[in-house]
Amino acid sequence: MSQDTITVVNPAAEDVTERLALAPRIASLRGARVALIDNSKHNADRFLDTLATLLVRDHGVAAIARYRKVSASVPTPPETLSRLLEGSDAAVHGVAD
Repeated sequence: MSQDTITVVNPAAEDVTERLALAPRIASLRGARVALIDNSKHNADRFLDTLATLLVRDHGVAAIARYRKVSASVPTPPETLSRLLEGSDAAVHGVAD
């Protein structure tokens, strides 16, 4: 009788996540600069358009910066994310379908 060994390999990537703390809340939206990141899924632009209107009209947001990703599966380029966050007090990443 042969004593062959069978090795079973799980092709799934190991999911090791880093725990991050929540960003501190800003004291008020009044006068704030808000970045909106559109993930390019269906209706994300409509959601963010409405959100931008409400933030300015009802909460006194001073400026809205927009960025639309080329695809939902592609991350926002680090330099774009840095630029948006450096010029903003708060950010919203819009996901829709």
